[in-house]
Amino acid sequence: VVIDVQRLRVAQQEEGWFRLQPDQSKSRRHDEGNLGSLQLEVRLRDETVLPSSYYQPLVHLLCHEVKLGMQGPGQLIPLIEETSSTECRQDVATNLLKLFLGQGLAKDFLDLLFQLELSRTSETNTLFRSNSLASKSMESFLKVAGMQYLHGVLVPIINKVFEEKYVELDPSKVEVKDVGCSGLHRPQTEAEVLEQSAQTLRAHLGALLSALSRSVRACPAVVRATFRQLFRRVRERFPGAQHENVPFIAVTSFLCLRFFSPAIMSPKLFHLRERHADARTSRTPLLLAKAVQNVGNMDTPASRAKEAWMEPLQPTVRQGVAQLKDFITKLVDIEEKDELDLQRTLSLQAAPVKEGPLFIHRTKGKGPLMSSSFKKLYFSLTTEALSFAKTPSSKLKWIFKKSGSAVITRGIIAQNVDQ
Repeated sequence: VVIDVQRLRVAQQEEGWFRLQPDQSKSRRHDEGNLGSLQLEVRLRDETVLPSSYYQPLVHLLCHEVKLGMQGPGQLIPLIEETSSTECRQDVATNLLKLFLGQGLAKDFLDLLFQLELSRTSETNTLFRSNSLASKSMESFLKVAGMQYLHGVLVPIINKVFEEKYVELDPSKVEVKDVGCSGLHRPQTEAEVLEQSAQTLRAHLGALLSALSRSVRACPAVVRATFRQLFRRVRERFPGAQHENVPFIAVTSFLCLRFFSPAIMSPKLFHLRERHADARTSRTPLLLAKAVQNVGNMDTPASRAKEAWMEPLQPTVRQGVAQLKDFITKLVDIEEKDELDLQRTLSLQAAPVKEGPLFIHRTKGKGPLMSSSFKKLYFSLTTEALSFAKTPSSKLKWIFKKSGSAVITRGIIAQNVDQ
């Protein structure tokens, strides 16, 4: 594909169709026929990064406002949210979070955003459901501080899901197939497919909820402390018995709807699997993610009315609501000392600047780089070190790291081939 970069306009999005040119290095067979077309979404970013000293006045203003919290004038953070578009708000939230992580103020920053959002929210059913700066910042925070925890809970469940056979609950999408042993095949009825699918999904959902219930101590204390602050702020804003579930729903709106459910639905994006699921297998994670969302919504009538064919899962969903409320009660019950110790620990940990899969190549003399000589690993780049591991959940091995005023290095070359 040939794209004329000079024609692109600054800060504007352009759409177009570009011809796929044949690879001149390979001989083309005449019987290949029409290979179709491919639509790509490409983003070109040309940024000028100045020395850090140039940004110190802004950093000072931001940190000063976060330290004052709601007691201060509170002009800068709301202004950033108002002037950032929906398209760039995730990038803004991620960069602000990394800044405050480096300053040891991540929890204070999120607490300020919680209070700002609560101050302008009157309806509990819309709380933290929009793509606000608070929602996007909390998403980024969970991905930075809770990814290893997510892997510990979900990897066994996701692996089991990918091993299972065809699953479907929607009668309009059921594919009837043959069942039985050799010579005794018969078509499987729609009712049999639906019942077998319901049993499989109930087992997956039950296993997931049980794993989540047992994971309180595995959850990073700084994540627990942040959820405790969120739980407390929401309960202060919406007191009374009629709002008993609102603090729980506020926590699950992030933990379930914006963290666990997306990871179940797209496990490759969260490095839970090497590849995306095929068309048949992908239906199981989707249905499981829907069930988790229903549990996270505390099984409201509105969530049940949307898709009546999810009814076979309702007994497990109702049981899951009780399990989830008990889990959240334990999750936010964290001692002040543990919270402060881990807040200091997190402030000392460098937030990832960039992380993801890369291919490494160990040089052995001169010659062309062959595809077989590359090995896929997962890299993490922070302001303190460049590290890699075999999988996202494996122990990191450093390539270079800071040690006082010195930098210790190992000889390894990395080439980015998978964005």
